[in-house]
Amino acid sequence: MDFFPDLIYEILIFYNDVAIFLVFGFMMAGALHIIFPDSIIKRHLSSNSFLSVIKATLFGIPLPICSCGVVPVAASLKNSGASNGSTIAFLISTPQVGADSFMITYSLLGWVFGIFRIVASLITALLAGILVNIIGIKKDSAQIFPILQNNAQESMGERIRSIFVYIEDSLLGSIANPLLIGLFVAGFIGAIIPDNFFELYMGGNFLSILVMLIIGIPMYVCASASTPIAAALIMKGLSPGAALVFLLTGPATNAISISTIHSLVGRRSTVIYLAVISVASLVLGLLFNVLVSEYGLQGVLLNNQHEILPFWLKILGSIILTIMLLWYYIKAYLTVKKLEKAMENKEFLIVEGMSCMHCSGSVKKAVEGVKGTSNVIIDLQSKKVQFEIDDTKAIEKVKSAIISAGFKIP
Repeated sequence: MDFFPDLIYEILIFYNDVAIFLVFGFMMAGALHIIFPDSIIKRHLSSNSFLSVIKATLFGIPLPICSCGVVPVAASLKNSGASNGSTIAFLISTPQVGADSFMITYSLLGWVFGIFRIVASLITALLAGILVNIIGIKKDSAQIFPILQNNAQESMGERIRSIFVYIEDSLLGSIANPLLIGLFVAGFIGAIIPDNFFELYMGGNFLSILVMLIIGIPMYVCASASTPIAAALIMKGLSPGAALVFLLTGPATNAISISTIHSLVGRRSTVIYLAVISVASLVLGLLFNVLVSEYGLQGVLLNNQHEILPFWLKILGSIILTIMLLWYYIKAYLTVKKLEKAMENKEFLIVEGMSCMHCSGSVKKAVEGVKGTSNVIIDLQSKKVQFEIDDTKAIEKVKSAIISAGFKIP
């Protein structure tokens, strides 16, 4: 009888706790967008060396890109000459934690968990990248993506002017649906599952960690959206190490992107990628439980940092985030209507692997890079890219550009 009021209450509590930190995270990510354009990242990672693995890991950690959105970016790096090792390191470190997800982690789970999450991502990505360069470098047979010749780069002024578009489309657009789903799931867990449920029914640390590994690997969940779920599970008795495993595996792996990664870096590198994430997550989860137990850190994992910010500031953050979400959904609705009313003589293609705003941005940029194209519209729901083109014979160039960006044309 009291389920629905409890559910709404739990969702609002989580939402109010994360909103201001998520807004701060968007601002940090926007600053990174200005400081580190694609050209800088490609220049540092486009080499076949162990140093490039380290750089790929360090570049990837702060970037707020989800597990599906990172694939086309990694494909671009691979086309630019990056080794399989640096590509794998980037594929792991980037979706596991970003500026936005770190701020949410700090908000809900505290600074200890936030820092250990970054360290765990760093270790996992470095280990996988180095092992791929050592073991997989000679025997992998990865698909060679055609190189897109459009190398135009945004100037600093253009990036600054586009920062709000970047935050709205690339960042908020990528996490809006998963974030709301994650908050709902977290609220559902808080409302329906009894306290200490996981501690009572899952037994020892290793069992709960193994279960979270099995759940996390095939599931698609972005780093920001998975954090409220992890916090709710810890509140209900799940060990911090098991929650960490969920946060490491869920964002970095999913059944949808694994086949694309296989095409990008080859079978051997993909096996190493999955094996290192699995083993490292288990070990790091167990280690985190030991550290929390030995040093009495359980008390600093949940909610202790919320007193730092005044209540009015958290309310302000909730209002700002709500306005941003409403504007995003209104704009998305208008875009769909615009697509429906588009001219009949427009060309369109179905694009496989396009599942988030990062993906659609990459596809749109690729199509716009082909000479003679204009009025490019992306519909994520139908996986359709619609455009006008001066010469219909150039459609093959459009297809090549989309494939070059790391996607597939059926």
